[in-house]
Amino acid sequence: MKDGKHNFRFLNADGRWPVFKWDGLELNDDGSLQLQTVPLLDGAELFDDDDQAPDGPAGIAVSRDGAIYFSDPVGHRVLRIDPCDGAIDPVRCMGGKGKRPAQFNTPRGLLIPANRDSLFVADSGNHRIQVFDLSSCQLVDIWGDNSSEPGVPSDEPGRFNTPWTLAGDRLGNVYVVDYGNKRVQKFNRAGEVIPSFWETVSQSGVMTKPVDIAVYSTDQETRVYVIDADQHTVFIFDEAGNLVRTPENNNASFGTDMLIKPMGIVASDNAVYAGDNERHAILKFKRGKSYKFIGEAIGYHAPVAALALLDEETLLVHSGGNLAPRRLSVRKGYRTKGAMWSSAISVSDVKTTWHRVEVEMRRLSAGAHLRLFVFTSDDEADAPAVDPTKDNPFADLKWRRPVTPADRVADLFDLFVGGEPSRFVWIGALFSGDGRSTPVISQIRLEFDHTSYLNHLPAIYRTDSQCADFLLRFLSLFEALFSDVEDEIEDLSLLFDPVSVPKDILPWLAGWLAVELDENWDEEKQRRTIAQAFELYGRRGTVEGLRDALRIFGGVNAIIEEPIVNAAWWSLPAQPSGCGCGCHNHSKEPSWEATENSILGVTTMLLPASAQGAVLGASATLDQSHLITNEEFGDPLFSDVAHQFSIQIYRTQLHCAETLPRVKAIIEREKPAHTDYHLCVIEPRMRVGYQARVGHDAVVGGPASEVMLHEGMMLDQQSSLGGELTGRVGEQSRIGIGTRVG
Repeated sequence: MKDGKHNFRFLNADGRWPVFKWDGLELNDDGSLQLQTVPLLDGAELFDDDDQAPDGPAGIAVSRDGAIYFSDPVGHRVLRIDPCDGAIDPVRCMGGKGKRPAQFNTPRGLLIPANRDSLFVADSGNHRIQVFDLSSCQLVDIWGDNSSEPGVPSDEPGRFNTPWTLAGDRLGNVYVVDYGNKRVQKFNRAGEVIPSFWETVSQSGVMTKPVDIAVYSTDQETRVYVIDADQHTVFIFDEAGNLVRTPENNNASFGTDMLIKPMGIVASDNAVYAGDNERHAILKFKRGKSYKFIGEAIGYHAPVAALALLDEETLLVHSGGNLAPRRLSVRKGYRTKGAMWSSAISVSDVKTTWHRVEVEMRRLSAGAHLRLFVFTSDDEADAPAVDPTKDNPFADLKWRRPVTPADRVADLFDLFVGGEPSRFVWIGALFSGDGRSTPVISQIRLEFDHTSYLNHLPAIYRTDSQCADFLLRFLSLFEALFSDVEDEIEDLSLLFDPVSVPKDILPWLAGWLAVELDENWDEEKQRRTIAQAFELYGRRGTVEGLRDALRIFGGVNAIIEEPIVNAAWWSLPAQPSGCGCGCHNHSKEPSWEATENSILGVTTMLLPASAQGAVLGASATLDQSHLITNEEFGDPLFSDVAHQFSIQIYRTQLHCAETLPRVKAIIEREKPAHTDYHLCVIEPRMRVGYQARVGHDAVVGGPASEVMLHEGMMLDQQSSLGGELTGRVGEQSRIGIGTRVG
């Protein structure tokens, strides 16, 4: 962009960074770049490097209600973590060492498949899979067991020799690592073995000792990931058992150079996580075209017996035994290093004076650092080298670097380029962090052919000399300082626009307009409320204004009525006012306007007092009346309904205990000071004559409360006898589970 004052170019176009390559970084949805994420252990770091690796896998499974099940191979049981209070208890009706149904001998892998609420347990020592119903914890099926010889291993299809782990796909198929037979068996949702899967895997000739398995399954694809302990790698298969090679490097496996004693694996949309008991770490691999190693989980250095995903943001790790699984946040940890670098950038066919490289970024947190590098040349082929495998990818001496003692880390995100004019410029950035923080950059601005402060000095300072470059750099320091202030002044008007003001400035702008923002509101509602403030103040003190205030700030749609609007009295129609002479010029139509709407019993009321006040011999009462002036004539007719209004709110709108006090505070703040009001909460009961206008104020409540004898309950208010409630659609209508017959 060229505007006469600044010549610049933004290098992040449409959030894609087209002229850049990067390593160790990831692109966010908003187009910003940061260090790649790795799991971060919740809580204090865990170091158990002295612990021996588990002798086999364990299992973790998560039910639809959020309950976590994990196996205890040594204790021969399965435990459950309650999703509400976090209590840990053994699952009833199962466990205890033995060969009988529902007993275990070293239970390991667990699975809750996508198509049924059942818990599959790899009963490893009994060479079978036991299936339990989650709602009743009752045993419903056993796979691979021979009833005549329970607990005996077999290599026949559909039977097992020490089954270790399980995984399932979206169709309900179950994949079992048959550890003793060194194979992986596939079963359909009915429990029938599919021999063709292992036959296809065997034909590939790659698998020697499978120990763990994970499945990622969508409508478009199914990927089966199997850890091979002998080859220290993870092989990739499809649902039929065919090897799947990655598009980028044509490999059908990954992790060979990183895994030593692998155990535990799980796959998500964009990553595969695998445990390693030699490194006592959890490794993250990018799932997709290359399955590139990303990094190790931060804060977890302990054995790994099983991995599972609680949800999209939480990873569970089981270290073995009866210890509860630990939680890791999958996006709160970061790699410690990453780099980005550009190809040759040119803005003209002639030489350009490169002035400044400035990074737009979030404020750096403690432990996060960013350094910029730059190089200029007239030869496009004279690109500086970048080696992401080194500690400093920009070690090539061509790169211009910050001069710091002992090359220590120095944050640098605003770099003066200078030097002789040239055709091309290259830009690099080094990201670093402590694993818990990362730089996040959203844009890089490149300035060139810039009109600097040097042009405002006397001509003697602008002559070519050995000090010209120094003076230009020196003045640029002040220009950078003042330009930030000038930009803030230039953009000052944006701070008063609720559409464009930054989110963190919204409370400040609301304070200028005396608007109270609720911290629970989303950003869009906060901006909309501020924008409507002037309009709301124009209606303040009116029925419409009070109704809007209750809706916006109280979250209720109130019914507001003024009794004086409906106030009228009954009187006889007035006499016609014509002259009665029959002349065309003097005749007038009868005038009925004053009393034609006075309908007895419908729009009429009794007069509370005489219109003229106290009249001697008529309406005057000793010590109970007073005289009024002519200007006050008629005031007593409306004295009992004037300056009053009523507000009705349905009980269903009072979602929490704080709503009603907030509504009362809003009314007191917004109503005219001289008025009084009555607040009525409409309860969910249809009452004839009061709350029975269908479509207007009729409310049909839920089931009637039970009649409580000797408790003062009125039968006309609560007249339902006690007992178990009948079935209700949506609440007690699951056949065989929650159905209740009335």
